[in-house]
Amino acid sequence: MLHLFDWLALLVFFTSWVVYTRYASREAKRRHSLSSIMHHFRVDWMHRLLRRENRVADMSAVGNLERNSAFFASSCLFVVAGLITVLAASEQVVRLLNDISFVQPGTKALWEAKVGVLVAIYVYAFLSFTWSMRQFGFLSVMIGSAPTPSETIADSVKKDFSVHTAKVMDLAGKQFNLGLRAVYFSLAVIGWFLGPLWFVVLTSVIIGVLYRREFRSTTLKELVRARGLDPKQDIAPGRKVEE
Repeated sequence: MLHLFDWLALLVFFTSWVVYTRYASREAKRRHSLSSIMHHFRVDWMHRLLRRENRVADMSAVGNLERNSAFFASSCLFVVAGLITVLAASEQVVRLLNDISFVQPGTKALWEAKVGVLVAIYVYAFLSFTWSMRQFGFLSVMIGSAPTPSETIADSVKKDFSVHTAKVMDLAGKQFNLGLRAVYFSLAVIGWFLGPLWFVVLTSVIIGVLYRREFRSTTLKELVRARGLDPKQDIAPGRKVEE
């Protein structure tokens, strides 16, 4: 029965993760969120980039974004290596954990399953961050190939370039967000070592924190105001993000 509650908690965890990810993606098309408002700024950035001869600052900014992904990707590798090392000494670790009063006692197989879930999450996060890095690299190439103000190019071509370049940046940012969200959810797995109830509780807390930051944070309101929009007026259903 004890193991049954553990597996049910694990099912709740992954279901909550998938449901929240889909919810956040859908709601970003209907209302203000960090991802939707950042799209506005990215399009503005690309429009203004085409009016500048010197793009050094733009390349530097993209490089900073790429380094953020690289930092988290390397951190994920260290975490995975540490977890695998712990698995190699699983018998000693299980005995140590069973001596801690507030940690749920369990079998070696159950403990290895918990660590295995953490390994899987950080591998997924690593793949997300590295794909984000590659997309920021593609973005650097696109910026390097951007037409200059002195070139005679149709305005429609310039507009298409800025819109699609901003979308590539959106895709890179989305992968970064997916990796970062995985790191957040990995913190909920820590509660599993205390017991399945704590696992579910921490999962709910993580979802609450993510929702608050993505849809209700003060930072979001200031970003919306900075773009000249009304924080209280959500994006109408079916309305495209302004370009």
